[in-house]
Amino acid sequence: MNQKTQEQQIQELTETVKCRIGVSKVSGVGIIAIRDIKKGEQLHCRLEAPIWYTVTYDNLTLLPPEIRQLILDRWSNVINGQPFLSPNHDAIMICFCNHSDTPNYDPFSDCATEDIPKGCEVFENYRVAKNADLVYPWLKVIPLLTTLH
Repeated sequence: MNQKTQEQQIQELTETVKCRIGVSKVSGVGIIAIRDIKKGEQLHCRLEAPIWYTVTYDNLTLLPPEIRQLILDRWSNVINGQPFLSPNHDAIMICFCNHSDTPNYDPFSDCATEDIPKGCEVFENYRVAKNADLVYPWLKVIPLLTTLH
């Protein structure tokens, strides 16, 4: 269980929860920014060790409304004093990241590669993954150029 104070937990949630899983305009579901994200910021979309929080229901009002609602939507028993996982950890968000040839997210560094406005979808470039042509043949993967002879 989280040994941090209520104030420390609220600060951590406020700083780290930046996205949610939502409806994609491109394909099914995707990762949607719930606040403006600056280039270089970590998004916490990759698999991380889950962190349980013990913020009381009354103290949830100290969180930004978007984060508070994510917690209440998924962990309604927080009203009864039950602990909850960070919205970053109750699903592996990167599994819902869609492809773009002009991505705004680097899954290797888990950081934004450009500013991502609130409400916009987070995209990665599937083509840069090792053996992407085997996993995503529909992308018609373009091989990276090697040294020319």
